[in-house]
Amino acid sequence: MTRRTIRRVGIHPNFGKRRCRKVFSEVVTWLDAEHASVAVSEDLPGRLPDSVLRLPQQKLAERIDLLVVLGGDGTLLAAARALYPHQVPILGVNFGGLGFLTDVSVGELFTALEQTLRGDYSIERRMMLRISILGRNGKPRATLFGLNDAVLHEGGQGIIDLAMTIGGTLVGRFKADGMIVATPTGSTAYSLSAGGPILEPLQDVLIATPICPHTLAIRPLIFPAYDTIRIDWSGKGGHAYLVVDGQVTLELREGESIVAARAEKSSCFVQLRQRSFWEVLREKLKWGA
Repeated sequence: MTRRTIRRVGIHPNFGKRRCRKVFSEVVTWLDAEHASVAVSEDLPGRLPDSVLRLPQQKLAERIDLLVVLGGDGTLLAAARALYPHQVPILGVNFGGLGFLTDVSVGELFTALEQTLRGDYSIERRMMLRISILGRNGKPRATLFGLNDAVLHEGGQGIIDLAMTIGGTLVGRFKADGMIVATPTGSTAYSLSAGGPILEPLQDVLIATPICPHTLAIRPLIFPAYDTIRIDWSGKGGHAYLVVDGQVTLELREGESIVAARAEKSSCFVQLRQRSFWEVLREKLKWGA
């Protein structure tokens, strides 16, 4: 991706984070001094500085050269979905805890902004996931996009019968509490907690991780991202839920299936320092600390 001249900056803040509103105002003031225009989603609550332009989410994605995310990884996941399919570079600033995706600390923010505005950065592309809900007629009734994962789970406290098909071939039928389909970026999220593998985030593969399968023979699978995975299910309650990135939930009805594959577009993240993923992993997971 060609680095663009940055004159129009969007900001996606999470005002629920401590100090975020104060830092947001400081960033707006700093960008004003750099003669960069600032825009936010029109849904952002509260009074904002007069220089900040409010735009509908779709217009915001079309009109900015950079999106600065102020929050944690959850805030960044929501921002990545909101931008799709526009490949606007994202600079994530960590107000949260672990911060796998938002790698810039608050203390590094203005140095990072200065470096980014002068073009001293690289772009890292992260795969997005496209997830469709298929009705009984085989046609999609909803399509969602996610950066981390899509989770199918039973609506109550029971288990569900799952049939997993990858690349048009039935892999198997089994009982489980659910199924996670994750991107390499999402390999360090829910999939990891469910026993899935950790993948370098630029790998061109997807992960299928069963949630508490009721047989020891079923294990997480890694398969090429050009393949499509389909999950058919049935359960006593007659309904289940699809959860994308842990943030968007849709109810599924008996007879519906989910189909997931690599999305046509990727998310683009600003990289300011050349650090190995394994170095980041060691630091975030405190291996050998």
